[in-house]
Amino acid sequence: MNLASPAPRVETAQAEKAPSPDVAVTEPARPSESVRVEKAENVEPAVAGVKEQVISQPQRKLGGMSVVALRGESGSDFEGNAAVLRGAPKKDILKRFLPLFFDERDFVAYGEVLRFVLIKGDCCFVFTEQDDPSPVYAIPLDEVYAIMEDAKRPDKFSVTISPTSNKNMSKDDLKTVLFKYKKDSSQAFQFTFNTHSDKSLAKRFLDTVERCSSGQDNKGPVRASVMHAKDVGAVAEKGQPTI
Repeated sequence: MNLASPAPRVETAQAEKAPSPDVAVTEPARPSESVRVEKAENVEPAVAGVKEQVISQPQRKLGGMSVVALRGESGSDFEGNAAVLRGAPKKDILKRFLPLFFDERDFVAYGEVLRFVLIKGDCCFVFTEQDDPSPVYAIPLDEVYAIMEDAKRPDKFSVTISPTSNKNMSKDDLKTVLFKYKKDSSQAFQFTFNTHSDKSLAKRFLDTVERCSSGQDNKGPVRASVMHAKDVGAVAEKGQPTI
């Protein structure tokens, strides 16, 4: 019978002593600078659905420049048709230096220069047609004075409108009002009215010009339509054609 060999003798296990750890040294906390907290600015509370709006000063916008727009709710001071010419006709050298021999007046047909005239406030507007969108001329009445022309002794700077046959004079029913510049009395405009149906037409125009240019209608509160007419006049004057 075979028996197993006895196990070899093993020495008793000995555990080594663990090294003692170094003692941890903790540095004392250093005082830090005090924290300054700034006060938050006051803000408006947010309102849902409301956007920021920039409020600007109200400005008066220029509206329409037509006859209807100028009339406004208070109407005009004067309206009517007239043959309108701006400035004085140019004279050639013979008419300048030999007026006794070459003094024939210039003339034009009434219908060729027929215009629609409207006065509002202290401005006279001239339209080619009554339904035009804007005036062709805007005349500040404070810069001119008006006179009724003597048909028998016409102004040397005016033009004869629709002269009668064999005479270089206007027909009896045609009455002319002249605008002269206050600064030098030079010819500004010429308005010739057909008074066949209304004998007072030219005189009413002259009276309206004198009243509006003197400021007699501006003693009370200024109407909005008058302010609008002044704005239109300022714009139209810049773009009106020259002589």
